[in-house]
Amino acid sequence: MRELTRITAIGSCRISTPFKAAAMCHPVVNNTDRIYGYTHTSAEALQQVRFLQGEFTPLAETLPLLMPNVDVDALKGTQHPTSDIYFIELSSAKELRIDDTQVQLNYTTRHFADFFGDKHRARDFWRLADGRQEEEKRTFLTKQESFRALSGSDQTLLEKLTRSLSTLDTLSRDLTEIRDRLPNVVFISHCNALSNIQTPIASRAAYIAMVEDVAQNLKLPIFNPTASMQAFGQQAAMSDAETSLSHYSEDFGAFLFDGLFDTYIAPNHARALTPSTALSQALQQFQDRSPVTSISPHIGGVAFITGSLGAGGAERQMTRMAVEMKRGQSINKPDQFGITGPIEVFVNTLSPERGRDFFLPKLQDADIPVSVINELPAGPSPVPENLFRFLPPQTAEAVRRLTPHLTTVRPEVAYIWQDGAVLATALAALAANIPHIVISLRGMPPDLRPEMMKDEYFDMYCVLSKIPGVTFSANTQAGADAYARWLELPADAIRVVHNAAELINANGTNLERKRWEKFVKSTPDADFTFGAVFRFDQNKRPYMWLEFAAAAMVAYPNSRFVLVGDGTLLTAAQSYAEELGIAHRCLFVGKSRNVGYWLSRMDALGLTSRLEGLPNVLIEAQLAGIPVISTPAGGAAEAFVPDQTGYLLGSTEQPQLAQFLGYFLKLATETSQREAMGIAAAAFASETFAMESILPKTLQLLSGLSDSETYYKTAARA
Repeated sequence: MRELTRITAIGSCRISTPFKAAAMCHPVVNNTDRIYGYTHTSAEALQQVRFLQGEFTPLAETLPLLMPNVDVDALKGTQHPTSDIYFIELSSAKELRIDDTQVQLNYTTRHFADFFGDKHRARDFWRLADGRQEEEKRTFLTKQESFRALSGSDQTLLEKLTRSLSTLDTLSRDLTEIRDRLPNVVFISHCNALSNIQTPIASRAAYIAMVEDVAQNLKLPIFNPTASMQAFGQQAAMSDAETSLSHYSEDFGAFLFDGLFDTYIAPNHARALTPSTALSQALQQFQDRSPVTSISPHIGGVAFITGSLGAGGAERQMTRMAVEMKRGQSINKPDQFGITGPIEVFVNTLSPERGRDFFLPKLQDADIPVSVINELPAGPSPVPENLFRFLPPQTAEAVRRLTPHLTTVRPEVAYIWQDGAVLATALAALAANIPHIVISLRGMPPDLRPEMMKDEYFDMYCVLSKIPGVTFSANTQAGADAYARWLELPADAIRVVHNAAELINANGTNLERKRWEKFVKSTPDADFTFGAVFRFDQNKRPYMWLEFAAAAMVAYPNSRFVLVGDGTLLTAAQSYAEELGIAHRCLFVGKSRNVGYWLSRMDALGLTSRLEGLPNVLIEAQLAGIPVISTPAGGAAEAFVPDQTGYLLGSTEQPQLAQFLGYFLKLATETSQREAMGIAAAAFASETFAMESILPKTLQLLSGLSDSETYYKTAARA
């Protein structure tokens, strides 16, 4: 008798993707034999079931619209072993058919991209493709140049293509046949997410209701993921909650499968271990380790590890520190700390499409190798199989790929940045027997950021805090205190090393200078420029920033505003500025590699974040001689001197407009006071956050030595 439950998913990528990863942390086997691709309608799902059972063979000419990326001959030579349970997602009522074959809308519009590229032509075609207006459809097609340019076989496909909508009767018929063909089936509806105007998508809501009604009438199990999405949080559940409500994030996909497992699989096959328990038990194996420490003040190599190299504050700081350490290797100072071994960077992704490679050029210029973890050669797992197969997927992948590399290179320190990277790679670093593992906690702990919370975090950090050679650090005292409170650690258990900053080059490109000059000409009465540099997302609260700016325009009409950065809310923020009537006074710069140029155009800068670590932008603004206004989010109060180099609002959750306006007017009208604050800001930031001060503290942190140990080792070396 098999120990693992054999499962099969039929549907879109929403369920197929989490099913692929399920076997890493659940006692299941994902059976995809003879699955030829994604399906969306009940008719497509039934056709896929018939193909699994050898009762449907598609015509060769329909393959580009059904399974364009599949080796059909190889697929025909396989058999589909019957699974213990099938999960079938029904997400669309739009049925496309050529003769007796259901084809896929996505593949169809892609195959006939030129024809459907014209939205008016596409609309007219679909209106005629209902199966009842064949003569009119043929006449319409022959008049289209893009149709006449097609091959004869493609013309025939387009002529035969029809579209209809599922009805209660057709849906009931399809679900009944699927039930009769499969031994154990669970149906899954689409997710009823809210649009950007906070209302459900009407057509999707209607189809979900129809699917639920039919399933309930037939007494078939039906799972609607909407409640799971609401519990998880729509912003975190969708891969891009601002522009697309059709794809799930990786974390929500795993969360969704957990629910399916517990509800439909676990009653007949109890889960052996949760991912959190498996990870904790794997980490506990290292609680008695005795890492070999060096007697040298030098550090034998550092592996920097983070999620990506996107345009974030933590990524900027990590890049800056790696580059500076690399530069220090060319300076021979035997009596000082330094890195003598290789400096490398490891990331989970460098996707240029999502901007995850923003800081890659800086590392390449410094000749620092950068590797994507899942592209490293895989090796056997050093973690026992009874634990490995239940680990979180990203942890298991790092153990298989990162551990062999670290074992070969043997850096003295693994410097892991941010919660997600710790979850993925801390076990891999321990399995590679890295002597010192430094965990860089950025910002506030996950219990204060529920959208970022994972089940594994608390137990993982509790175990890591007891492992020899593991050091926790934070970039703010506020963050250190918050993590210590959450994990019930002593107040001094987390060492604090602030971010290092440097004066950013104020040069801009010709295009940037022309944009600024054009903006100045369009706002000739402005004598005060208030700016922002942030990622346009919910945490930075760009809508609040714009509302404050709109009120400031009323209080001081000679203002203008410069906003630097991009993000999922940028387009919406631009529209909101139009609604507020201040768009003509706002310059939305977008993402820029020359932030220093835009800072040099500002007279003051504002930050309205809800959560922060140590905001780099506040430090960089001060270095540029610009006073700031900020909420007291995270370590913001540690980044400047309230009432001397900037102004601190009294509340993070509900900053008061009246208080903001008071500070804004002081900066706008009291020019000499503003200039004095700018001078004080530059002096404070240079002294407190200079690389010359922060780099030695970071090297001491990586060495694992206390202040007194550092003194004695350095003295002995000298």
